[in-house]
This record gives sequence, C-alpha cells and structure tokens, in this order.
Amino acid sequence: MKNKRILTKILALVLVVLMTVFSFAACGKADTNSDINSGTQETKTINITVTVIAKDKTEKTFTIETDKKNLGDALLEEGLVTEEEHKSGFYTNIDGVRADYTLDKSWWCFTKGGETVMVGANDLKIADGEKFEITNTPA
Repeated sequence: MKNKRILTKILALVLVVLMTVFSFAACGKADTNSDINSGTQETKTINITVTVIAKDKTEKTFTIETDKKNLGDALLEEGLVTEEEHKSGFYTNIDGVRADYTLDKSWWCFTKGGETVMVGANDLKIADGEKFEITNTPA
C-alpha cells in the first residue's frame, strides 16, 4: 500500500513536470514564430492581369503586381480608379474613361476569366495569376 502511494506521487510529479515543460515549449515557439509578437507581417506579392475594354472594343492590358487582397485596392494602387470612387465602391471612371448610365446608358462590367463577377471590386478577392476584364458596356 505504501508503495502505491509513493508511485502515485511520483507519477503526479512527473505529469506536472511534463505539463510545465510542454507549456514553456509551446509559449517559446509562439513567441519566436508569431508575426504579431515579432512586429513583422509577411506580405505576399501577387500578379494579376486586368484588361480594360473600351466601347469601340479596343483593349488595354495592365499587369499589376500588388500585395493588396482585393481588386478595388489593386486598381486604386495602379491608378486605374480614383480614390473617391474607390471609397464609394461605385466605379464610373476606369483608366480615365467615363461610363455613366445616366448620360448614355453605358456602364463598366467586371468579369473574371470571361464570367461576370457577382460582387463589387472592393469585395472581390484576388489571387496570383488571375485575369480580370473591365468592359465599357454600351446600352
């Protein structure tokens, strides 16, 4: 009976020591690998292609290298849209060309790989190698 007590105490002590060691190891690992703790964040540069298609069907292609996460931010960074329109999320000017439905029933259609996107440019997530088209669509 006495031996069981001693064995139980030894096992409990070993368990406490192991938990302490693993706890410190986990904390140390988080401190050395965490972007938050080190104050640095890894930024990933991606390349996307944006083709702007005018009413007359002429095309102008832009290869954009960016660390932005959505199309609207990448377009702003590239200077293809104005800051004012970027803030509103409603684009009537792309690369200095105006499409205004109230004036001539034209508008900018955003597509990805030829398929119409179902979210606004500011909410459209981008990934490396993707291709987008922005077409001035007349009525």
